[in-house]
Amino acid sequence: MAKGYWFVNLDVVNPVDFITYRDANLDYAQRHHIPLLVRGGDFEQMEGIKRHRNVLVEFPSFEAAVAAHASPEYAPIARLRSATAICDAAAVEGFDGPQPSAAPPTPVAGRPLGYWMVRIDVSDPERYKDYAAAVTEPFAEYGAWFVVRGGRNALLEGKGRQRYVVLSFTDVETARACYFSLGYQRALAIRKEAAEADFVIISGFTGRETFSA
Repeated sequence: MAKGYWFVNLDVVNPVDFITYRDANLDYAQRHHIPLLVRGGDFEQMEGIKRHRNVLVEFPSFEAAVAAHASPEYAPIARLRSATAICDAAAVEGFDGPQPSAAPPTPVAGRPLGYWMVRIDVSDPERYKDYAAAVTEPFAEYGAWFVVRGGRNALLEGKGRQRYVVLSFTDVETARACYFSLGYQRALAIRKEAAEADFVIISGFTGRETFSA
């Protein structure tokens, strides 16, 4: 079964009260053993709208991600976040289909994985198919692995886009190298004809620490 995720982009506007939210969120996560892939790591904005904190949280399924946010237990925590930060959050479905690489990336020497976190509005679906075909070669070359690839999504807070994509790489340097490679830049030129995107390259955690962002 495909995993589910919270895909979160936020700007903290009240740092003092945000600590109250953070502590409540941490307590919730510890009780429910919620892992995360990204928690506000160093990032580079490549395209589109910039938020200064980005988080990716993993759940057993898309349904579990939606249900957790809607639960009476989590609702007051979400209200705390809304009061202290401008937040765009969506539940997104993970990808369990064919991958461009033979195996998912693994951290090297304790270094965190690198991720692409991308939100997309597609204006030309047929041309976007050309982009999807064009990325196969550079993704294989750089060992990319789809975590999320345009599956179901549900807007939880703020504003969203039609499509969400997350890819993992061995490290941030590899994630950047893939983006700036000749093969991907050719594909990117196609995507820009067919879609608008918010795109960050970001550092993940070295392990599956509990969500405390």
